[in-house]
Amino acid sequence: MDKKSWLISAKRTGALILISSMVLAGCDSGTSATPTTAPVATNTAVAAANPTDTASTGTGEPTAAATMAATAEATAGGGTESGGVKLNKDVSGEIEMWHFWSSPVRRNAIRRVIGICQAELPNIKVTEVAKPFGDIWTANTAAVAAGSGMPDVIVADRPKLPADAANNIYTDLQDRATKDGITGDTFWPFTWKQTLYKDHTYGLPFETDVRVLFYNKNAFKDAGLDPEKPPKTWDELMAAADKLDKKNDDGTYKQIAFFPIQGNAGPEIWGYTNGVEWVTPDGKPQIDTPQAAETLNWIKTWVDRYGGWQNIQTFRAGFQSPPNDAFMSGKVAMIVDVNGYASQLNFYNPRYTGTDGKAARLDWGVSDMPYKTKQASWSGGFSLSMPRGAKNPDAAWEFMKCASGEKGAASWSRDTYAMSANKAAATDPTLMADPAWAFFLKAMDYSTGGNFLEGYPNWGEQLDQRYEKVWTGEMTAEQAVKEAQQAVLDQIAK
Repeated sequence: MDKKSWLISAKRTGALILISSMVLAGCDSGTSATPTTAPVATNTAVAAANPTDTASTGTGEPTAAATMAATAEATAGGGTESGGVKLNKDVSGEIEMWHFWSSPVRRNAIRRVIGICQAELPNIKVTEVAKPFGDIWTANTAAVAAGSGMPDVIVADRPKLPADAANNIYTDLQDRATKDGITGDTFWPFTWKQTLYKDHTYGLPFETDVRVLFYNKNAFKDAGLDPEKPPKTWDELMAAADKLDKKNDDGTYKQIAFFPIQGNAGPEIWGYTNGVEWVTPDGKPQIDTPQAAETLNWIKTWVDRYGGWQNIQTFRAGFQSPPNDAFMSGKVAMIVDVNGYASQLNFYNPRYTGTDGKAARLDWGVSDMPYKTKQASWSGGFSLSMPRGAKNPDAAWEFMKCASGEKGAASWSRDTYAMSANKAAATDPTLMADPAWAFFLKAMDYSTGGNFLEGYPNWGEQLDQRYEKVWTGEMTAEQAVKEAQQAVLDQIAK
């Protein structure tokens, strides 16, 4: 496919508007909208909405409509196979699953997955419990330590899974995976690697994401830039900014073109676009490099461009959650965010006021993260894991296999627009009908999940402690990476 075809316009049709109306109706009525498979529409992002999850707690079971739809879908497959995963339908029991997906769309999406799996596994009953994002793993760790109160299945932070496994929080699943023939071949390679501790898996990858550049085509047209040619390199990005920045009469900025750490990408992620490998393949810290310092200095040029760190902070303080975030409000012309952000753009359908004073739908496109030396991106995400001490491990395992299998994972991606960790599910025909999804899938080819550093899993905190000092000029980038490297080595030595 040629490069131009990857530059996606987010034009809408009545079908998508209808989907958004259905979701909004569910929100307004105080009940969750039942997720459905979106109709295919040419040049339309075929996705259900994904507003920011809100913290709440509670229990629940799949809605009747979701279960009925799931039953019909599952029954069509028949047998003991579910998306290529062999299930043991004789296993029975009741299990509890903890997650943090409390928005109407995501809550219903996980209920739909549960409905599919309960149809596939009729002797297993699943109760899902939504926990606040900030509390779910703390509560689980406390329950494991106490020896009671833990769930049977939990949505685990996959990049942190090896560290949690080392702390004996989760169950070693390798014997079960080997017995059932489950290997990393099913998933994106880095998602499987992140579940491993000492070559044993402690979770089945469920979802991931990929960071890409979202850009405002209306703003590009206003600035005299080609809306089908977003910047590909750091130099092109800076050149575009010269035309996209807009100031008010008092000298403050009405619109800025771009700020590297506005959105969902930090300095470490930008480092990958400059050839930085923060951890060597054999597991050693590699922070103090010219490329790492160059990346921080590049970000500092953007801080200086917009009047310093305090001005940046003041500008950013005016943003809220969607639809009043930096990009949808029209205050920032380009941002880097995860692929799932596309569903929020579809849901809120923001408008943009051009230089002529007229408001129109925000016409957006997606492209690769601009790079200095190589195309790169970063992916996070979650696994389905089993806390140590889970009361019904056999039933939990069967459910985990089903949910992370092709059928369950594809359902999740269709409803949420999150990238499935299951490679086959990520190529679901409904998803592939949207060219934006095809672009996200292509970006997965060069994305990384980073590297686990045994001895100091949270090594990035040493950089975090020094970033602001670089932005304010209190410390040079070269000093920051040198000090961070030594601090990490000191911690490992302990």
